[in-house]
Amino acid sequence: MDILMHLLFFIMGFVGVFSACFFMRRVFRWKMRSSLPASAAGGAIMLGYSFISTSIVLDMCVVIYLPIVWLLTTDRSFKSLVAALSACVFINYTNLLVRTPINLAIVYAAKNLHSETLFYLSSVIGEFSTLLLAVLFGKIGKSAMTEPMTVWNTLFIGLLSFFTVHLYVIAFGDTVSALSGTDLRNALLFSMLSLAFICIAVVMTVKLTESRYFSTLSSMNESYLNSQKDYYEMKQTSDTEIRRIRHDMKNHLICIRELAAQRKYDELENYVGEISDAVKDATRLIHTGSGIIDAIVNEKAAIAKKAGVHFEWEGTISGLDISAVDSCTLVSNLLDNALEACDLVDVADRFISLTFRRSEHFLFMICENSSARVVEMSGGRPLTTKSDKLNHGFGIRNISRCVEKYGGELKLSSELKDGAPTFTAQAIIPI
Repeated sequence: MDILMHLLFFIMGFVGVFSACFFMRRVFRWKMRSSLPASAAGGAIMLGYSFISTSIVLDMCVVIYLPIVWLLTTDRSFKSLVAALSACVFINYTNLLVRTPINLAIVYAAKNLHSETLFYLSSVIGEFSTLLLAVLFGKIGKSAMTEPMTVWNTLFIGLLSFFTVHLYVIAFGDTVSALSGTDLRNALLFSMLSLAFICIAVVMTVKLTESRYFSTLSSMNESYLNSQKDYYEMKQTSDTEIRRIRHDMKNHLICIRELAAQRKYDELENYVGEISDAVKDATRLIHTGSGIIDAIVNEKAAIAKKAGVHFEWEGTISGLDISAVDSCTLVSNLLDNALEACDLVDVADRFISLTFRRSEHFLFMICENSSARVVEMSGGRPLTTKSDKLNHGFGIRNISRCVEKYGGELKLSSELKDGAPTFTAQAIIPI
């Protein structure tokens, strides 16, 4: 009997951690590392615990599972900690509701089964049942959806599970084996209604996240299509201008030769300068190696030119495994923030510099822009007034969320460079 009890504890820990990780990945849409080794670690911890105590406390299971699940997240941020806590609470607390009908079924199937063995067996079956629930919830959301739930939505699911199950425990205790008659029927009814209520809440939250995701996706696609349209129009204009210059090149060479023969060097220099400027304007299109980013950067560069902002770029971004929506979010918000900052600077001092650099393991996306003043920073983020939020606030959260989604980091700084206030946003993404 002891061996069976220890085995059930191991299975309980293994399935509990695996279910919480699965819930994080498929329901909360969090990026997670491989969960099998961690699940085995959870089983081993529960196995070791079984030699110390044979009582199972829900809060204790959450405490054991939480650090394991959180360490498997790619960002290991406070938001992922909240999500991991909610996932562990949901898996462990709804387990108690699932166990109620399971307990009754086992009691009727094996009336002579020892109550302690019944408890452990129903706990294990409850873990598998809760995993099945997580699988069903994961199937509800579209497989293409990669946007994680907001921290408030994950917290809502965790708190709902916590308080609902505690109401059940207050009313009926943590086991139905000691109940009979009306109390037993009420416990069964309450557990089923509570479980249905929690499941409906989870489904609605998943659908809400999905709806928000596809709304954002639609908006991004529209923005990208407009950027792409502008990009191809600029490219067509550039190609037409290049063909015109090529067509007139013979006449240009005649003029250059004549000016040189007459030794009118000042006029010759001006003439060659005009041709050079025309060629430079005709070939000014930016090529980063990504069609999506090319369209966005060229559109923002055109806006910068109209606003009198000196725009520079350097490097390529080809081969980066980032979705079209995230590429659009990242680059658009970086450049929109920079353009908004430049609006508050004298025209003569306006500049934006966009640089892409690659190392063996990382891509560095660096956007520098002129700023009205040096911005105070707190916790790596701008500490600004309301007017300064118009300068730097928009999009910072979206940029940070996008970078963290791929296990990267966003670094922001504001300092004097060559005597001029400069704001720098550096997105570092693993490749």
